[in-house]
Amino acid sequence: MGGAISVSLQKGGVGKTTIAINLADALAADDDVLLVDLDQQGNATEGVGLKDEYETDGPHIGDVLTDDDPVDVQEVIVERDRFDVVPAHIDLDEIADRIRNSTFGMLWVRRQIVQPLLEDEYDYVVIDSPPSLGPLSDASLIGAGHVIVPLLMSEPSVSGFERMWDQQIIPIRNEVDLELLAVVPNDLSGNNEERRIIEDLENSPFAEYLPAFGRSEEFDTSGSPGPGIRHRIAFSRAWREGKTLREYDPENDMLKRLDQLADLVKADA
Repeated sequence: MGGAISVSLQKGGVGKTTIAINLADALAADDDVLLVDLDQQGNATEGVGLKDEYETDGPHIGDVLTDDDPVDVQEVIVERDRFDVVPAHIDLDEIADRIRNSTFGMLWVRRQIVQPLLEDEYDYVVIDSPPSLGPLSDASLIGAGHVIVPLLMSEPSVSGFERMWDQQIIPIRNEVDLELLAVVPNDLSGNNEERRIIEDLENSPFAEYLPAFGRSEEFDTSGSPGPGIRHRIAFSRAWREGKTLREYDPENDMLKRLDQLADLVKADA
């Protein structure tokens, strides 16, 4: 059926962009996919080889997100082999202020990107959301209607998710539909603290959102590398070369898990 997904957590350094890029790539195996970079830092844009677009003088995402004669989103889409991209732009902070000060600014991502493109042009829209509370991240969640949360298995990361749930997701859900699809343990290396936090999540109200590959039983499963998306240097090397993990290292063992995450999205989004 297709859908839009925001990859979001209001804390930086959790691998949010890595998940967004490689989820888009996994979905693109069978469907037409658009990756939208709403992060002011433009890491997803750079990570797919479009660094020059971040400071372009031509039409950009900021010209789309406005109520003053907006540019058609088709004008800022960059076509790629696996999936297409709406790059971030250096002026996204200014755009955030514009959204904050407009009556209907929180709906611009939905009205001017997601609704015109979903189904007619693309089966899935994946949004890399900013790593902070604010109008752009709110607009990302409202626009997508579905969210995936990557989490490091550390107390600061979990606390960031709890704040996001209380301060952002619940208030938005009081006004519009917003479904949590998955909480994804990310960048794991294997230690007792990671096991403890995963087990805590399994005993929390969020247990149902842990994917099968993210559960503690993977610690003790023969042949398993352990739960979650594991730390692999290939992720950072692929980003540096402007490639997805699949493009950089097509035999990497984490591709199977990214495909499983894509299957979860296809089942629920």
